[in-house]
Formats: sequence, structure tokens, C-alpha cells
Amino acid sequence: MTVKYSPADVQELLQVDSNTLRKYATLLEGHGYHVHRNNRGHRCYYENDVITLRKLIDFSKQEGMPLEQAAEAVMVWVSQESKAAVVTEVVPVETTIDQDKELVPIEGTNDKDMEHDSHHAELLERIEHLEQINLDLIKHLKEKAISEAKQEEKLNEIMKYVKRAEQLEEERYKVIEETKRQIAATRQKRWWQWWK
Repeated sequence: MTVKYSPADVQELLQVDSNTLRKYATLLEGHGYHVHRNNRGHRCYYENDVITLRKLIDFSKQEGMPLEQAAEAVMVWVSQESKAAVVTEVVPVETTIDQDKELVPIEGTNDKDMEHDSHHAELLERIEHLEQINLDLIKHLKEKAISEAKQEEKLNEIMKYVKRAEQLEEERYKVIEETKRQIAATRQKRWWQWWK
């Protein structure tokens, strides 16, 4: 029997508050994830939901991974997990290889087995497509990390420039103050000389 968790249980398991849990669940639902609700419309969670939410938190903690992108990555992960579960349940069709190196069903196999084989091939194709999406996502994340590193480097250069400008401003201020003191000293000396 599948264990059902209340939102409070999930908050405790994931160490998050109610607003954060609600935000995560709403975000996943916005990306097509189904969170179960009771007859009053309140969310209830199962073991798979807790695992999925934990995966969202893990993805969002990765550097350069905004929450929106983490949700997309989780959805890819969820679809791979569900496809893997379906593939493990598919019974392989007994086949033999003919002279042209093609798989041919052994006599006695029925249409249902052929349908399973076709479904299996379709699932494999989908998995390959999802793997390509993952590779593209990883490439995108690397490019983004490089871009952010360059931006940080530029910001550091700007901060150095600003700091140097502030130092020059302080030095200029000191020169102005020293000049004012020298002018005042010169005027004061002249004033005393005038009385002599």
C-alpha cells in the first residue's frame, strides 16, 4: 500500500515551510506534474511526490540553476524515470535474425507481442530524445556558467575602477584642503606683515 503524506509531513521531511512547499508544488504543477488532491481540493503527497520535490530542491541548489530551470530539469528526470519503469515492465518479443540481419518474430508470436515490440522501440526513441535534451540542458548550463563568470569578472573590474576613482577623489580632496591651508597661511602672514 502506498503511503500518503500530509503537507505538514512533507514540510518536516524536506525541512521547508508551508509557503515554500506550496510554491514548489505550484511550480511543478505549472510544468505538468500531477500533485494529488483530496475531495476538498487540498494537496496530498505520496512517496514519489516527496522524491520529486527533494530532486527539485537538489537541482535548485546547483550553482547557476534558477528555480524555473530546476523545475524543467525535474520534469525531464520524472519522464525518464517513468519511461524506465515502463521499459522494465515490457516483455521482450522472441525474435530470430533472418539472412538480411533483420529481427523477425518467431512463429507463434501474436499481434500483442508485436505491439509490445513496437512500443518498446518507441520508448527507446523517446529516451534517446530525452538524453539529447539533457545534453543540451547541460551544454546550456555550462554556457550560462561561463557567461556569468565573465560578467562577474567585468563587475570586479568595474569595482576596481570605482575604488580607484574613489581613492583619486580622496587624494584630490586632500590636495584641495592642503592648498586651502597654504593659501590661508599665506594670507595670514600677509595680514601680520601689513601691521608691521
